[in-house]
Amino acid sequence: MLLLGLVAALAAVAFPFAPVEQPQVTYSWTAQDGPAAIPLMPYQPVELTAQTTCAAARDGDRVLLSTVPLRTDPAADPLYGLRLTATRGQVAVTSAGVDLGVVTLPDRPCTLSLVSDPSRTTVLVDGVPVLTHDGDVRPDVAALVSEVPVGMDVSLQADTRFQTTITPLKAGIAAVGVLALLGMFVALALADRAAVPRRVRLLPRRWWLPRPVDAAVVILLGVWWIIGAVTVDDGYIAGIVRSTGSNGFIGNVYRWLNAPESPFSWFYELYYLWSLISPSTLWMRLPSTLLGLLCWWLLSRFVLPRLGSFAARRSTPWLAALAFGTWWIPFNLGLRPEPWVAVGALAVFLAVERAMATRRLLPLAVGLLLAGATTAITPGGLLAFTPFLAAAVPVLRLLRARRDLQVLPVLVAVVAAPAAAVFLMVYDQSFAGMLEATRVRALIGGGQQWYEEYARYSNLLEPGSFQGAIGRRAAVLFTLLAAVGVLWALRRVPAGIATGPARRLVIGLLLSLATMAVAPTKWTQHFGDVAGYGAAALVLGAVAFSAAPLRARPRALVAGLGAATAVGSLVLAGYNTWPYVGDWFTPTFSTLPSQVAGVPVATIAAVAGAVPVLVVLARWAWQRAGGATEVMLTRRLPAPAPIVAVVLVAVLALQVLGLGRVAVTHRDSYTLASDSLATLRGEPCGLQQALSVETDPAAGLLPIATPSPTARTLPVDVGGRDLPGVAVAGVMNTPWFSLDPEQRSGALPVVVTTSGALRPGDQLFLEFARGEQVLERRSIAPEGAEPRDVRQMAPAQADTVRLAVDAPNAGPRAPAVASLPRVPRLTPMSEVLPPGSTAILDWPVAFLFPCLTPEPLPLGTAGLAEWRVGPPASDPSAGITYKAGFGGPFTASRLLITEERIPTYLRGDPIRDAAQLYRWIPVAPFRTLEPIVAAQSIAGWQSDGHARVPGLDPVG
Repeated sequence: MLLLGLVAALAAVAFPFAPVEQPQVTYSWTAQDGPAAIPLMPYQPVELTAQTTCAAARDGDRVLLSTVPLRTDPAADPLYGLRLTATRGQVAVTSAGVDLGVVTLPDRPCTLSLVSDPSRTTVLVDGVPVLTHDGDVRPDVAALVSEVPVGMDVSLQADTRFQTTITPLKAGIAAVGVLALLGMFVALALADRAAVPRRVRLLPRRWWLPRPVDAAVVILLGVWWIIGAVTVDDGYIAGIVRSTGSNGFIGNVYRWLNAPESPFSWFYELYYLWSLISPSTLWMRLPSTLLGLLCWWLLSRFVLPRLGSFAARRSTPWLAALAFGTWWIPFNLGLRPEPWVAVGALAVFLAVERAMATRRLLPLAVGLLLAGATTAITPGGLLAFTPFLAAAVPVLRLLRARRDLQVLPVLVAVVAAPAAAVFLMVYDQSFAGMLEATRVRALIGGGQQWYEEYARYSNLLEPGSFQGAIGRRAAVLFTLLAAVGVLWALRRVPAGIATGPARRLVIGLLLSLATMAVAPTKWTQHFGDVAGYGAAALVLGAVAFSAAPLRARPRALVAGLGAATAVGSLVLAGYNTWPYVGDWFTPTFSTLPSQVAGVPVATIAAVAGAVPVLVVLARWAWQRAGGATEVMLTRRLPAPAPIVAVVLVAVLALQVLGLGRVAVTHRDSYTLASDSLATLRGEPCGLQQALSVETDPAAGLLPIATPSPTARTLPVDVGGRDLPGVAVAGVMNTPWFSLDPEQRSGALPVVVTTSGALRPGDQLFLEFARGEQVLERRSIAPEGAEPRDVRQMAPAQADTVRLAVDAPNAGPRAPAVASLPRVPRLTPMSEVLPPGSTAILDWPVAFLFPCLTPEPLPLGTAGLAEWRVGPPASDPSAGITYKAGFGGPFTASRLLITEERIPTYLRGDPIRDAAQLYRWIPVAPFRTLEPIVAAQSIAGWQSDGHARVPGLDPVG
């Protein structure tokens, strides 16, 4: 066992340093080829060489070479490239924003060249250095352009440090390590059998027998699979997963220089293989649903029987189902890692408990292996080790009691089992690549420190935010109450609860919540990691604080009732909200805390719970003042557990039935339910099927019904093209325009595109009339510099519309502008972008467009997309993908184009801004270069400098 453990441990240590295959990608270009698009990712090449003749440099004042376009869209984030500028026989050189100097050309035939790598940049004349700058001033590269027709040649090597694959040697080390680990497990099993010959059942009796409660859980998870809301990161993960095939590795395609997700990425690989069958929302959410069933099976068949004899009561399975639904529904449907961690953590707890029950070491080793694999899913997976901390004393006693084994073999086994997670963490990455990815993430940031963990609980109590939604509050707050209550109750042994396992579970839960501080982000979504633990703790709390045990403990009953009232009131103050598309069509009672006759339910609950507690406390004080030594409680005073159960049932019903109502009442539009049902019908394209686009806004200009002599029109940008419009200046009315039949019927809105901001005192109105009799006047407020569509449904009986401007006072700022009213002439989005079309899919919406192919990031470059699909205009979060300071992978590509906005309209709700569609129009006729690709094997510790983040990494 010692030898096998050593081999497994040494293989785990050697694995990250083993060689990997990395493509060597070289691009070559000459000026006579014309402008070339080569948006590098990362932005700088490993090495760049440029060469020209002195004759070409002396022939006029012009740009010999630039690695960013000479003219770019002002809205694009800048990059700092290389520029060689010839002026009067001299060449000025700048790179990465650093002025490297001026070269005076000799008056004879010569060759001017430049070589730039991570250590230095050198300018040479006929091979003799004339300018040298030590340090990293490699240029950012988006394109190769020159104002000389011939005589400029460039060669560069793209940075492919992250696009590595496993080598046979590395695979062999992994195979040896895994086989040695399995052999060590076999040796442990044999040693266990010799030391503890008594056989113990692996599975409980009749574990396979289905029960009515199992059917209820299956139905709940099945319905939620169909109608449940997306999580905040489903689009983010979907984009990463679906880009894996074209990129060759699990890279973060939205930020961080497309750095690999390693060492926390192995479950992405499983999702990638799963997506090859279908990337539809229904199919991609099936794994989390199956994990939910697995978590329920572990909880109901293994965990609860271990926690005490109360598991045999008829009510316990139904109580467990309620607790499980309370946790799983708000947190664990979707592509995020929480379902995986929840199952892994619960499995580790069971492994430790089995070791305690059987006095064997193999379950401990298996638990350590599972804990390592769970940690390799996400930083929060570190909580999988907490069962060992919670059971530290019994585990040490077990190890000391096994006198048949020496200390060294046991220590080696304890180290080798979790170390095997390395085979998952860096299976195709090098050690240097993993360190560089970690450095880039830390440099760019985006997370919070461990001591800011309080922010997670602040978010949980934030009014109106989906982070503090009523379902999340119910799961976390009631579970914390249950955990504290159980630890208090265990001072006296409650009937039916196994004290040791129960205490270890609750302590493990609290330690797990503490380990969440290591997670770099403080989303309340991470609470889903403890869904298995939390459900078990809720059940324990309900048993400990049911009526029977507490009748003999009046103080505990009153304290529990008071605590349940306070926590329940905080829960009921939450909103039933969900992120993104999950929050569409929510009724009013979901956008406000629940109310009865205008009074918040939380307030009613607080008063209803506080009154009996205060009455009992006053009665106690009165009786004690009279000399009573023992105070009895009325039998009518309820126990905390039933009250909490009622609240949990109500909250669970509100979440499920609320989205069920949306699915039914808005089945003619887009919901997750309609998406799922369409997939089952063979239409898996998601939101794309429910969208139409306005490809030509000019085609929908409304005809004039009655001219207006005061109207003065000017061109107005509606998102890349101009339409006639008006400035919000002066006092004027446009002509009356005749509404389209579809506008009069309520099928389509009246659309006005605005940009700019109203000056103080300015007013802009949209007036609807029948003929010229005004029926309704609506104020319009432009929302910013970017063009925004204002969409208004015409009132009944209206047949004309016009704009009215009331801005008599001129201000210092330019006035806002608005296009003339129009009707959108629509084309199905699936005709504009047929299934299979390539587009950049911004992360908030990427999950909802499974039939579009994500724009690739191949061989150290980013693609020059034709289309971009973005979130609603009010959501700026997708901007990270196009900003250098965030390491946005498409920052360089964005420099090469201008965006033309193409409005989209949602079936059944044309006023809603569901998604944005943009056409990318190149600023020049760029050609695409074909690289020369050579395979090379590099050591795991080898690195070619750092991938520089503009504005964050030091230059030079």
